[in-house]
Amino acid sequence: MARRLTIPLIMIVLALAGCARTTATQGYHDIRADWSFGTLEAKLPAGYRAGDVAAAAETALTRMGYTVTDRAESEQRATIEARQSGSTVFEKVVVRATPDGRRVRVKISVRPMGDEDSARILLDEMLVLLGL
Repeated sequence: MARRLTIPLIMIVLALAGCARTTATQGYHDIRADWSFGTLEAKLPAGYRAGDVAAAAETALTRMGYTVTDRAESEQRATIEARQSGSTVFEKVVVRATPDGRRVRVKISVRPMGDEDSARILLDEMLVLLGL
């Protein structure tokens, strides 16, 4: 009985540990980025498009040693998926850009467990490429 409860309890503790929300400013223009539930989220100033974010994400990921495995882009939205060499099928970085009024919302997820430091480093690289 105790063994049956151990695994679910461990899963709950791990899930709750990733729930803590942290906020920090990034880039030269102090872009606010929130980390919550394994995803880093930031809003870019007006004037940027999803395609700009996709290009910056692809370049930054390549510089960081990732291989882009999927890229989907439209006028309004963009999604980039990338993996490091030697990673499993489940290990990947996903960058999404979606409209949010006149601004663009960027979401970065490092899967499967979420890695805030890696996501923030990637965002910093992207912001430099975007001039932010």
